[in-house]
Amino acid sequence: MSAETLPAPCRPYLALENAAFTLGLRPTGIHAVLLPVWCVQVRAKVTEAQPYDLIDRFVERGIAEAGLATAGDLASFLALDPALVAQALAFLTAIGHVTEADGRLGLTALGRRSVKDGKRYTVTHDDRRSLYFDGFRSGPLTTAHYRNDTVVRVPHDGTEARWHRGPRPHRLMAHPFRDEAVRELADDPEREGFNLPAGVDDPERVGAPECLRLPAYVVRAVEDDGRTRQLVYTRAHDGEHDALLSAACEQTPECGHALRNEELAAARSVEQRITGWLSDQDLGQFPPVRDPQGAWRVTLPRERVGAGGPVGLHRIGGFVVLGGSFFQFWCEDRDTRAWALVERLDRQFGARLRHDPVGLRARVDSLSRQLELGQVDPEALLRAAAAKGKHGLAERLRAARLGEPRVSDRK
Repeated sequence: MSAETLPAPCRPYLALENAAFTLGLRPTGIHAVLLPVWCVQVRAKVTEAQPYDLIDRFVERGIAEAGLATAGDLASFLALDPALVAQALAFLTAIGHVTEADGRLGLTALGRRSVKDGKRYTVTHDDRRSLYFDGFRSGPLTTAHYRNDTVVRVPHDGTEARWHRGPRPHRLMAHPFRDEAVRELADDPEREGFNLPAGVDDPERVGAPECLRLPAYVVRAVEDDGRTRQLVYTRAHDGEHDALLSAACEQTPECGHALRNEELAAARSVEQRITGWLSDQDLGQFPPVRDPQGAWRVTLPRERVGAGGPVGLHRIGGFVVLGGSFFQFWCEDRDTRAWALVERLDRQFGARLRHDPVGLRARVDSLSRQLELGQVDPEALLRAAAAKGKHGLAERLRAARLGEPRVSDRK
């Protein structure tokens, strides 16, 4: 059996961190999956908007607003040469704006829409495009999923598929495609966010839907009230869960059953798997310990962390994923964890956070919860970054105005 290498959906430890420390859930397992996606070819009309020619605009307004119903009435009312009005009417009829019945002129729906919006709309050609729908509820996928390598074609001939340097994913079964899903999308006021822009009208399905695959991680996690969640993470959302696909998975019972059975099977050998991995990393003297909630931790002394140690500062508080199971590296020394926050923030600070002070503050809060540091003082964080020699980070934090009070703090 040949193997096909697929792009990994995201870094799995970021998915676990999002579920645990941003959403406040208790992860119980992480699963590599190939979600079914229906690829539907549609044919539609494309309506383009252009500025009106002056005479065309007044001719259509004369019909729509003044009730002028003949070429002679229009020429007289607008004080224009009858030949010029006749030429304008011929053009507007050709582009589908004007009709004539029993010698009286009228506007088509396209013409009325043009007058209303002050733009000359024309239907130029048939549009052919592919639309993606999830394989469970036939709900549309957002535009972010149309990037290269997000949705992939995986052969159905028994070919084994796996992530690059990663696990073999579980293929989840698709439900039949709902034909009404295309019309529902066309009527959705938010359709532009699902790759169906304004101006693409009356889409009709062409041919049979094709089942493609969306590489993803699904984190199973438990809320405080005991409810089990199934959170979907893909390349399109950069370490944050996809709310629409998560809802689709949670509302599909067989999806939950398949992942739960996989999780139960993996649970029998979690400790052995972690212990073997630690031994391979020359960390066998630090056994994994399970907390009362069922999570596994490996606690290291401060001298084994950072410079000269086998585990980098940025890994403290983070998860190590082994198949469907995972554990968290930990250090009881608070100062070490505080330096770990600076190190992790320095590694993760990108352009998106640089221009988003609210998002940056949320990221700092999430990391402080992850490292059990409590509320982090922004000024203290700036000083720590400078003391650690992270002068670039300190300057970026200042530029992002992290130290300014929140609006709620000013009240």
